[in-house]
Amino acid sequence: MGTAAEPAHKLRVSFSGYGGRMTLAVTLLFFSNPIHAQNRREALLNLRDDVSTAMAHVNVEEKQTQKLDHCRQTLLLATQSGPARATRKDLDQALRDIEKIFHSSSFLPDDRDAVQHDISQVRAIERNPHPNAHRVP
Repeated sequence: MGTAAEPAHKLRVSFSGYGGRMTLAVTLLFFSNPIHAQNRREALLNLRDDVSTAMAHVNVEEKQTQKLDHCRQTLLLATQSGPARATRKDLDQALRDIEKIFHSSSFLPDDRDAVQHDISQVRAIERNPHPNAHRVP
């Protein structure tokens, strides 16, 4: 029968293989985005906790304490969504400030290593925003 629905049916059939791959790709993106966001939040909160722990173990100058407190606030804002959220530039600056203070101050080696590991993890997540989104052939 020569109905108007017939060409659409043939079109669906001819692209069914492509549609299946496209559905898989979209599904991966939907599932990887919340996972990525959760990993990012956890990494930022771990860094914030490790900075707090390190600060508790040593005496830091008042100026450095204020700077680290500001950085910890920026890390907390970066974990949130919405208009109050920290920008990527703010986060990058906070990471650089933390590294600079931890490099120049007398923090315990274990605390310094934990903070540096956390910073590396945050940067890796920031560089690769969709680690599970693979190209589907």
